Amino acid sequence: MSYAICAPACALFDLSDVHVLAVDRGPRSFTVTVETVPALVGCPSCGVLATGHGRRQVLLHDLPCAGVPVRVLWRKRIHRCREDACEISTFSEVHDLAAPRGKLTTRAIA
Repeated sequence: MSYAICAPACALFDLSDVHVLAVDRGPRSFTVTVETVPALVGCPSCGVLATGHGRRQVLLHDLPCAGVPVRVLWRKRIHRCREDACEISTFSEVHDLAAPRGKLTTRAIA
């Protein structure tokens, strides 16, 4: 079952730049699909303004809700450095929602 999302649901993670796109109720869990607000990002290696290069879905585990496990499907942005001489060609979005390569949300860790 999928639910329509209202603006207050975006406050779920107490992060103003994380938007809830969908909430799906499965037989034994909730799956909350989220993405962050687009922002200008510089390459972590050379600082050149990066361009978007798609998204990767990252599955995170969050705090349970009503005794039911909650999974967060983060549509994480991938960026491409536009500098040909840079050693980094692509890199992933970094956000307070979860640590890099993390499997738990920061809420679940706290």
